[in-house]
Amino acid sequence: MKLPSLQQVLQEAILTFKRFPVVLINAAIGTISVVILIDHEGPAEATVFFKILLSTILGVPLLLGVALLSEKKKWGKGLAVMLQGIGVVLLVAYGSTVPANLAEAPAIHILRMIFIAVALHLFVAFAPYSTRGEVNGFWHYNKTLLIRILTTLVYTVVLYAGLSLALAALDNLFGINVPGKRYGQLWFILLGLFNTWSFLAGIPKNLDPLEDSVDYPKGIKIFAQYILFPLVLVYLIILYSYMAKILISWNWPQGWVGRLILGFSTTGIFSLLLLYPIRDREENLWIKKASRWFYVVMIPLVIMLLLALWRRISEYGMTEGRYIGLALGLWLGGIVIYFILSRPKSIKIIPISLFALALLISFGPWGAFTVSEKSQVQRLQEFLLNNKILLNGKIQKASAAISQDDSRQISSILSYLYDNHGYGRIQDWFRESLKEDSLGERSQPKEPAMVAQLMGVEYIKSWYRSSGNTIRFDSDHAAVIEVEGYDRMIRQKYFRIDRNKTVSTDLLLSYWVNSKLDTITFVVSREEKLLDSLQIDLLPLMTQLMADYGHYNTNNILPHKMMLYDENQKLRVKIYVRYIKLYKEENEIKANEYSIDILYKIK
Repeated sequence: MKLPSLQQVLQEAILTFKRFPVVLINAAIGTISVVILIDHEGPAEATVFFKILLSTILGVPLLLGVALLSEKKKWGKGLAVMLQGIGVVLLVAYGSTVPANLAEAPAIHILRMIFIAVALHLFVAFAPYSTRGEVNGFWHYNKTLLIRILTTLVYTVVLYAGLSLALAALDNLFGINVPGKRYGQLWFILLGLFNTWSFLAGIPKNLDPLEDSVDYPKGIKIFAQYILFPLVLVYLIILYSYMAKILISWNWPQGWVGRLILGFSTTGIFSLLLLYPIRDREENLWIKKASRWFYVVMIPLVIMLLLALWRRISEYGMTEGRYIGLALGLWLGGIVIYFILSRPKSIKIIPISLFALALLISFGPWGAFTVSEKSQVQRLQEFLLNNKILLNGKIQKASAAISQDDSRQISSILSYLYDNHGYGRIQDWFRESLKEDSLGERSQPKEPAMVAQLMGVEYIKSWYRSSGNTIRFDSDHAAVIEVEGYDRMIRQKYFRIDRNKTVSTDLLLSYWVNSKLDTITFVVSREEKLLDSLQIDLLPLMTQLMADYGHYNTNNILPHKMMLYDENQKLRVKIYVRYIKLYKEENEIKANEYSIDILYKIK
């Protein structure tokens, strides 16, 4: 194979730029923006480059899709330029919605960008073939895009590895200081310019001949038939076995099974798409039968997915993740019905319908963000009303003890709002500003623990319900520890059940734990003469933690709930538990490991 000369490469690059000038200029602007953002040092500041970066990320697939659509339809240059101009206007309009201080803004803005980016990449997949017919050309076009993506990505990674090594050589061999951020800038320069340019250069200039193409890479058949299809069968066996378990035990399906069903359906549909061009060949008639039965066996799995999601939503309300799961579940149901009942069975329906779905859920009152935020705010309102914290539309500090379960639910909702949306919908409930800066100079919302404190609610941050025997409880490490009345502090002493229990000393104090880790003994001695001893039992604390927080791994527990205190005539000791792992064995609570701070005073 003859390698192209440098002159040929340059000519091809120029032709690619003439073919996709707006796309490549957009990619260059985005690359410059990310390089500037990486180079920035010092405190985070509002910057227009976040707006530019997110807009150009969306600009690549949007402008490319419009350009390919114009080429395929053979529209005039004037119409093609006008459509790309409309695309640029839409990108500028989108950029105006992105906050300049993106680093401190809720995650909703990044999530929305991801949804729209998915929709626009799907748009590229079908834009030139958006009308009926040319299904074979549509498949070969997407095959070309997929192979080109993988090829250019390999080129980019190899080039980055080589240039990174060159930078490291300059740094280590010649003493030229190369800051670490230069490696990140190099990666995004290659990804934004070289990778994009190389990918565009490989897109066929004339897509019409693809409809008559019969070329089918053997590697694709091997990958789909001998790798993906066995995976589909493994998924199928697991899911139907789990469904049988549900029917026998008559229990609701767990929420996690939804991920497995989505993984199974994605792998199966992708396998069938890869094998589509050869389905009518005599030696591959099994593909048609497999396709027909695949969508039939999907019916009970889609029902199970929707039931699992309905249970989670009814118990804990809507979130973006559950909204997406529900939307995909309904989409899968529609695809199953289409491929079972429809005669044409065009594979174009998959990217087109997914494009419409991703675009629809990314904005509007029906979108994932609005629906999820309203759902969680409504749940929070119900908890506050039931506990008489929200009265006449205003927050009043809780006058009575709040149950641990309600505190956990309120804390979870506050964390969700903090991470994803901010407190805009609940600000009117409070007399105080829920922003870090009450003057509004900083838009960063207050930490969820601070908002819970304004409600008089203990902030309990549970990671997840423990699936094993061991449950971990962490204290609020940012809380202030009261040290008045003590002379010395021993920091972060670590004890574990399977370690040898040795005696530790600190000046006149010696201490050790017993074999079960539930008792700590302290001894004061001078010149080998025993002056006094004190034994502290950890079991009451362990029992209380299990009673308060159940089977949830929990952190940010208030300091007074993680402390033990005792004293006698010669010694005063306070133990502050930083974290502790507990488990139950035959209804007996036992410690697995813990880390503690010890404060003491010898009188």
